[in-house]
Amino acid sequence: MTRRLALGSTLLAAAAITLLAGCTGTTPAPTTPTPSSTATAESTPTPTPDAARTATCETVLAAEGNAKVAGDGLTPAAADAFEPLTTQMVDAGALACAWGKPQTDIALTVFQVRVTPADETQWRAALAGTGYAETNDPVPGAFTGPVDPGTGVSPVAVLAGGTLTFVSAPTFATMLSPAS
Repeated sequence: MTRRLALGSTLLAAAAITLLAGCTGTTPAPTTPTPSSTATAESTPTPTPDAARTATCETVLAAEGNAKVAGDGLTPAAADAFEPLTTQMVDAGALACAWGKPQTDIALTVFQVRVTPADETQWRAALAGTGYAETNDPVPGAFTGPVDPGTGVSPVAVLAGGTLTFVSAPTFATMLSPAS
């Protein structure tokens, strides 16, 4: 009986060591996701370093825009890229801001990315490729996007002053801070 107990204890200890060795091994290196389509990867300009971006969610709107957000009862919320243009902007390092009214579907989303003169042609192609047309309405440099089937509203992207800014509610396109 003593011999069986010793042999069983040895096997149990060996199994425990083997299991623990698996837990303490090095973590495998994360895999790099591959783009879902080569065309999208090629059409998105190179990300701009965060240090070059001077706008924040507190400054992307002018004082009038911030006052309207507060007056409408909107509070900061998570900003998710929800359509092809905003996804490309986020991939390029865009500032992403959102405000929502609690317990409603009322929301404002703003994405902004720096655009260098070398990137402007690519961004114009990205706008056209995602269904945006240059209208200069409601502001110069505005591109009107496809109608959102959920809200019936067409978002606006403004290409001006070294930035491309997406605004989910066109009214706020007139309330953007000048790019700095």
